[in-house]
Amino acid sequence: MKNSIILSLVFNAILLTGAGQAFAENANQEGSAPVVVAPGQPAAPVQAVAPAETQAQAASVQAPQQPSMIGMALPFLIMLGIMYFLMIRPQQKRVKEHQSLLSNLKTGDEVITSAGILGTIAGMSDKVVTLEVSKNVQLKVLKSQVNQIVKGQVKDLQANI
Repeated sequence: MKNSIILSLVFNAILLTGAGQAFAENANQEGSAPVVVAPGQPAAPVQAVAPAETQAQAASVQAPQQPSMIGMALPFLIMLGIMYFLMIRPQQKRVKEHQSLLSNLKTGDEVITSAGILGTIAGMSDKVVTLEVSKNVQLKVLKSQVNQIVKGQVKDLQANI
């Protein structure tokens, strides 16, 4: 009876001094013996000797296998594939269509620029297109800014506006 009271007092003192954290951590491990630290002493981790049964169980448990490189790279490859088909491929297709449009431009085509200017091509060079937007009014714009060729007459478009 006297020993149990002394043990409970020592246990309470350990918990109150902060050394109980080391005790609680070690007590939560299966098969480990409790660590007793005197009040006022720093809690040093002590390796407890496990019983023979626990050592045999630990030896029989295999370490979890590491995932293979293919398993780790598979989600990344799937994301790259989705990005390619949803973003990169459609953009490449639009760029190719725009390049073919620019290469097929000729004088007299009615076009719309990316700024929304309607006009007829009056002259061209490698990088600059001269648009006639009204009688005797010409604008020079970059060839790359031509957005589309108008099917039909520009006057028909202006009548609908």
